[in-house]
Amino acid sequence: MHLRTGYHFVALLYLVSGEDGQFLARQMQDAATLSEEQAEKKEVKREEFSDEGQGVAYTLLGTTSFGLMAAYLAHWNDDDVRRYTFDVLSMATSIFISLLAFSNVKYALQHALSVADDGADNAGFLCILGYSMFIVWFVALLFIIGFSAGLVCPLIPDEQIGLEAWVIDDQALIAHKELVDPNRIVYKRWGRAIATDEDGHPIFCRHRNLAMEHIEGRMRSLTVFFSHSTAFASIYAGVCLMRLPFFAQNVGLSLIAFLMHLVVVFVVFRAGEIFSCRGKLDQLVDLFFDSVDEAEVDVLGLSASYLFVFCLAFGITGVQSNFELYQLPSSTSFTKGIGILACGLVVLASSVALVVLWHRRANEPTFRTKVRELLQSGLSLVFSWCSIRAVQWASIDLCKKHVFALLPASLIVKLASALIISAASFMLILPLDKIEDSIRDLRGTGRIFKDVIIALGVVVGVSWEPVFN
Repeated sequence: MHLRTGYHFVALLYLVSGEDGQFLARQMQDAATLSEEQAEKKEVKREEFSDEGQGVAYTLLGTTSFGLMAAYLAHWNDDDVRRYTFDVLSMATSIFISLLAFSNVKYALQHALSVADDGADNAGFLCILGYSMFIVWFVALLFIIGFSAGLVCPLIPDEQIGLEAWVIDDQALIAHKELVDPNRIVYKRWGRAIATDEDGHPIFCRHRNLAMEHIEGRMRSLTVFFSHSTAFASIYAGVCLMRLPFFAQNVGLSLIAFLMHLVVVFVVFRAGEIFSCRGKLDQLVDLFFDSVDEAEVDVLGLSASYLFVFCLAFGITGVQSNFELYQLPSSTSFTKGIGILACGLVVLASSVALVVLWHRRANEPTFRTKVRELLQSGLSLVFSWCSIRAVQWASIDLCKKHVFALLPASLIVKLASALIISAASFMLILPLDKIEDSIRDLRGTGRIFKDVIIALGVVVGVSWEPVFN
């Protein structure tokens, strides 16, 4: 329509303008014809995508595949499989977001201070920066736990903390958790009751403390993120300490640095006990210190297991990696990947044996309980870090041998590694469910499967971070 209108305008110029009009009309007709040919060529010509566009496309395909795998197991016809799937997804999401957040904060600080992340000249300054970030993250963790528990800037009055009331306990109803008139209760026993509505229909009720439930729910969501971020800050500080020229000479000195780091972390934790809770409700104070103990176990478990595998990889390859697990391609091989995976399986078996043999006793001291839980979680997490390094080393070796025409650090290799790890982690859920059904009556099996699920979540979360960072 627009082209036809242009031709009419050209004809009009030809009629009214003579020779000059003919020249102008010919030019406009050529321009219209040329633009039409160019538009046709642009339609037919295949568009060449940039590297960034291809990266976005591969990432979209990868995340879609991950979502389909998760959705398939999340709708499995077994309650335990669905529960395991959601546990793995929640842990993986928390690890992924925490690691991504800490990494970007670290990069921003290094860019602001104009400090490179490698080189022996900056090793001392990076070590100081790492421990400073760890202390800041730990202080933020204590503040968040105190705020969530209602000890700092309380949002719920103390008078409502200990109040319990009868509420509707039916998640299928819109009125779930709404208060119920005690006069309408017709039967109650062991904290549960049956009431009637205005039409005389039965309503299931429960005696609940909604204020404490709100506090505990808020605490779980915030504490997990900050405890994992503090753990990665501790890991970075430990890696910076091990990469000092003196400790980087051999594995033995790196292990000494590892023990020194654990001592520093323990001292920082003990310094956090000076947090004053005077004049606060005992119920909230107990909740605060219980959450702090759980957070400290998470921080120590993640950081100690990572740094132990850091030393193990140093002993196998003879070269230290960095915080992002980058290893020189010349120092890795498929055989070494199998070796570190075998070490991880041995440590995982040790964790299972520890759970079976070391039970919790009556009136057990708090310190003994924390040590047992730390060893159990730390040993299971060693398997996670060993699995990640094994997949990375195997993919690097395949790229070196030109099995795949890709660079070891390319986005496609990282994405393929994340998909392989995620698929293997989800596939392990099915045999874990069968094993749990067969040994459900044995003592300590619940803790074993909890540690394995946490380890799988860490593997999945850490493997996807390089794809998005």
